[in-house]
This record gives sequence, structure tokens and C-alpha cells, in this order.
Amino acid sequence: MKTLIVLSHPDLEQSVANKNIIRHLQEDVKNIEIRHLEKLYPDFNIDVQAEQNALLSADIIIFQYPFYWYSSPAALKQWIDKVLTFGFAYGVGGNKLKGKNFLLSVTLGGPTESYTPLGYNKFTLDEFIKPIQQTAYMTEMIYHGSIHTNRNVYVEGMLNSKSEIRVNAKNHANQISDFIETLRKGNTHKIETFMKKWFEHFDQLDENGFFLQYLSSDLKMQIPDHNEFIGHDGFNKWYNEAKTNFIGLTAHHLSNIEIIETSKNFFEITFNVRYVAQTKDNNIDIFLKESWQLVWNTVSERPLISEYLVTQIK
Repeated sequence: MKTLIVLSHPDLEQSVANKNIIRHLQEDVKNIEIRHLEKLYPDFNIDVQAEQNALLSADIIIFQYPFYWYSSPAALKQWIDKVLTFGFAYGVGGNKLKGKNFLLSVTLGGPTESYTPLGYNKFTLDEFIKPIQQTAYMTEMIYHGSIHTNRNVYVEGMLNSKSEIRVNAKNHANQISDFIETLRKGNTHKIETFMKKWFEHFDQLDENGFFLQYLSSDLKMQIPDHNEFIGHDGFNKWYNEAKTNFIGLTAHHLSNIEIIETSKNFFEITFNVRYVAQTKDNNIDIFLKESWQLVWNTVSERPLISEYLVTQIK
């Protein structure tokens, strides 16, 4: 997953905040491209094709700039006007940025309290950045909000200290790094958490309703020594029979978990299980291989399992 940072700062060498944010990101983030607009285009003559190619190659797009008179530096505004063209970013055929992740990262000079109705800036940052937010919506990118830090202006002997601003910059960069890492992980770590939760409830022989909420209505389920089950009715029939046969709780010990995202938010999962239980007839201590197929719903933040296959390892 590639990250593109569109950086706008007319005097980066004299900057404390933005210069250090960029330095930390270069050190900490893999597969990152930083395009400093004022350095690339000191005459504001934007190479539209080069910039569009950079956008096309990126999965995550971040605007990084200092807040200048309640807006962005002029170079970024010029970049937006020239690069986000009809047929590329919006309009007929203009879906080239659709689905890309967008984050706004800005540094502010004033304190937090100044961006309130009673502060001297009168409005919140969220109100000031509405045009950027709408730009992300118009181009069908996924808008992830903003990361910002305050008190980044330095006037020797009057306002703040360079050491304080450097600390701000490090914290700011860490937030961006964490954001990028979360996106790179996708929903894989959430699925692992869900699997743990699933088997904890299974080992407690929880009510059917807990499991049904995560099972597709056309679920395909295969359990050793049983016929294939289809849908919620099939699961209920098997699970009700299983619960009446168990004596006490069960135990699932998972290993060799492999989660593959076959397409966006669609996953194939395989893993091994040591299954320990006691039934009315005998004690069970066997090794199983399970294969799941599921989709992760990004609205409800919940998985839905469509295929649940279990085979015994001989």
C-alpha cells in the first residue's frame, strides 16, 4: 500500500513543524512518496500528467501544509485547480480517485482555544476545512478527517519554543504513521479479534442468537460426520443437537491462522484447531482444519460468514 504526501510549504527549510513531520515520516513509513510542490514547481507551472500519475499510483493520499490565512498555501490551491480535472477527478469518466484514502494534515499557529466561537479565530478548524472535505467527497475518495496540532508558530522570545514544536511534530507524525499502519493492516486484525470472540462464546455454549448474527442466511457449513448444513436453520439444527450432547464446556485452541483478502473486504481464512470436549458418549481430543469465507461490513464493522468448513486432521 503506497502513501502519497502532497506537501505545500513555501519555505520548508525555515520550518520547524512541517520540516520535522516530513523527516519523521520519511524515517518511519515505508513505500511513501513526498511531493513538495514549491520545490517541484517554483514557477507554479504544474506538470498535470506527472501529478495525476502520482495520484493513480497511491492508495493513501495526504495533504500536508501549514494553515495560511484560514486556507492552504497558494501552491496547493494551484495544484488542486490544475490536477483535479474533469474526466479525471470528477464528471463523466472522472472516477480515477474513487476509493482512495484521503487524510488532511495541517499545522496551526494558534492555540486550540482560538479555534472556537469565543476565540479570536471565531470558527473551528472543521468549519475552515470544509472546502477540502468536499473536494474529497466530490472526487469520491474516502475522507478520514484531519490530523492537526496547535501552537506551531515560533517567534524567538515571544511565542513558543523550537523544542516544544519539535515534540509537537513528532507526535503529529506518529499519528499519521499510526493512521497509515491501520489502513495497511486493513480488517485483518479485526478478524483475528472476532475469531477469538467467536470461539470464547462457542466454548461457553452461548445462545444461538450470538452466532446467527454473524452467519449469512445462505451459509454453507460442513462438520465432520454430519451432512452439509445450509443457512440459519441448518446451523440451529446442528448446534442444538451438539449442545444437548456436551457435558460441560468445550475448548478450542487455534494455530496456523492464515487470513487472505481475496478482494476488498472479502476474506478466506484457514487455521488449525485442537478441539477438546466431553460428550455423553466419550471424551474428544482431536485436531481439525477449518476454512471460512466471510465479508467484512465496513458500515456495521462486523463480519458475515458465508462458508464454514471443518475437516478432521488424521
